Amino acid sequence: MSKKQWLLLALFAAVSAGLRVRQNMTGFEDTGLAVRGNLPGLLLCVVLAIAAACFVLTTRELPTQREVTGGLADCFRFRDMTAVTCAVTGTFLVFAGAAASALGYGRLNNMLLTAFAIAAAASMLYAVFALYRGGEPQSLAVLVPVCCLAVYLIALYRTDAAEPVLMRTYVELLALVGLTFTSLERAAFAYRNGAPRIYVPASAMTVILSLTAAADRQSLVSMLFLIGCALVELGFLAAADFHPSEKAA
Repeated sequence: MSKKQWLLLALFAAVSAGLRVRQNMTGFEDTGLAVRGNLPGLLLCVVLAIAAACFVLTTRELPTQREVTGGLADCFRFRDMTAVTCAVTGTFLVFAGAAASALGYGRLNNMLLTAFAIAAAASMLYAVFALYRGGEPQSLAVLVPVCCLAVYLIALYRTDAAEPVLMRTYVELLALVGLTFTSLERAAFAYRNGAPRIYVPASAMTVILSLTAAADRQSLVSMLFLIGCALVELGFLAAADFHPSEKAA
């Protein structure tokens, strides 16, 4: 991404997280019901919509799906230590979240989900180091996070279905949907079917939604998991290189 896009990402993430914190402070009654017309809550929806539009419009210069012929190692080059540090730190935060979940610090105290989180983090760590060494990770390895996130999303949705106030849960659910979708899109590059114009804006929005959901401070596990996943997304965004002509030159 360009410097302008990185600045937009940082700005939208900071504003969205701040609005979410303010909404949690002023947007809900003592009974738990949402306050009608709460300004931070309304502004948050507007900011998220504007962010999505901005990233869709500013990534139109990226290659189309047909123009990308390389695999995962050709499209994500972990030569910058910033990208490596973000991705590796993110995976270790997910590991920490899994450990906290096993100790009972999360809302979804499920050992199966804990095992899935460990499997997803381990597969991403393997993929990052394989790409850092210039190799192509096994295609099946990058599919593991997709399956794990899908299961986690279903479990979270079943838990949040009992919550009558959608304003309390919609950000975290959208973040999980985004993480599942971007993991699937990232895996598509391993099968030479990636779409940069879809992946980059979706990944940028997933970072914003994940950090905004982390501002809810639902639990220690949720915060570690969401921030960790956001860092992994940032690492892959920083490593993304979809311009084959520039590489050849």
